[in-house]
Amino acid sequence: MTSEAPLQKLALLVWAADPSRPELCATPFYFAAAAAAMDVEVEMYFTARSVELLRQGVAEKLEAAAGSGKSVADFRREALAFGVRLYACPTALASHGVPDGALIPTLAGQAGAAAFLGRSLDPAWRTLSF
Repeated sequence: MTSEAPLQKLALLVWAADPSRPELCATPFYFAAAAAAMDVEVEMYFTARSVELLRQGVAEKLEAAAGSGKSVADFRREALAFGVRLYACPTALASHGVPDGALIPTLAGQAGAAAFLGRSLDPAWRTLSF
């Protein structure tokens, strides 16, 4: 019997975290931060309306739990502080009219379906969808 090292890479697909439903928007960042705190390499791929969370000023106005005093941007900052990399789908950005200049400066870059699918097909990576 051989023992293999545990897989330490996680890619998150964020597509249903719609800013019109703020209660759904903090959880992907929370999971990403938790995994990164466990020394897991984490990448988040945003598509559909979720790309709005990468537009400057949007996540700052959203609270996952009303009255909590903690914005979705606070959860995003925590994930980034742990080294999580954020990627925006260029097709979703175009579809939702989000220009490059409106994106948060901490965005790692743009990557779409092929990039996420590449991670999901790579045996070294695990995936989650939100």
